[in-house]
Amino acid sequence: MYLYNISIIVENERHESLIQWVRENWLSTLPEGVKLLKMLDSPHEGQTYCVQLMFEYPSDIPNFQKEKLILLQEYIAENHLEKAFLFDSTMKYL
Repeated sequence: MYLYNISIIVENERHESLIQWVRENWLSTLPEGVKLLKMLDSPHEGQTYCVQLMFEYPSDIPNFQKEKLILLQEYIAENHLEKAFLFDSTMKYL
C-alpha cells in the first residue's frame, strides 16, 4: 500500500480562498478516503496543508497526477501564482 501526499504551501492572505476551492471543487472529484490536513508547526511561511490518498499500486499514481493533480496545479497557476505552491511525495507502508 502506498501513501501519496500533496503538500500545499500558501501565503497567509490567500490560504482561505485556496482551501475553500479545494474543499468545494476538488476534493469531491478524488477517490474515496482522501484526507485533508493542516500542518500545525510548519517550517514554512504561511499555511501548509496536506492532501493524502492511498493507492494499492504505485503505478496508479501517475494516472492520478495526469487526471486530478493537474486540476489543482492549473487552479493555483491561474489564481494564486507565486502565492502558493505544492510538492508531492510517495511513501510505502512497511
